[in-house]
Amino acid sequence: MKYFYSFIHRLTKSLFNLFYHHKVYGKQHIPFGSCIIAPNHTSFFDPPLIGISCDEEISFLARGSLFHNHVLKKLISSLNSYPIRGTPQDSNSFKLIIHLLQENKKVVIFPEGQRSNDGRILPIKPGIGMLVARCPCPIIPVYIHGTYDAWPKTRKMPKLWGKTACVFGSPIYWEDYQDLPKKKAQEEISNAIQKSLKMLQVWYLNGTIGEPP
Repeated sequence: MKYFYSFIHRLTKSLFNLFYHHKVYGKQHIPFGSCIIAPNHTSFFDPPLIGISCDEEISFLARGSLFHNHVLKKLISSLNSYPIRGTPQDSNSFKLIIHLLQENKKVVIFPEGQRSNDGRILPIKPGIGMLVARCPCPIIPVYIHGTYDAWPKTRKMPKLWGKTACVFGSPIYWEDYQDLPKKKAQEEISNAIQKSLKMLQVWYLNGTIGEPP
């Protein structure tokens, strides 16, 4: 890790361990090289939680408006955040993600497309299927637990206590869907992500017995 990224990584990890007793499961599912990390999304806490749950640097997508402030731009750029002007499905954002994956990076994409208002997993958008059709790489579904309780949309500031967890699931591979018609393959990949997130949630809530699916 770069020095500044490593420093923030260690600091943030210490804070989450202290205040939220953070746990990580299924890191053995994270492959070497590029991949798309696809978590559920309920809170502003989700990006840093994913960051501290990985042992190597990962890349994030952030609203373009956050880069208008010079100081903030320098800070989040140092933490591997890249500006997008719309959604990950927009052409410029699409090209950026493809470029990052081709550079062998791990990229976080929230496949629901927005934060959940009530903590439940939302329907998965088809954009990730489009990405892996162009740049085949593993998709790693990730269930995040506890961030909704700690910092939901309805709170201006987070609670300073709670329990969080990050569960990495088994990879989803484009090769398993490449023989389907293009649109059908994208739909099936979205369905596979949805199913995996719910399975990981059930696995966690049922006591984390054995390996996460």
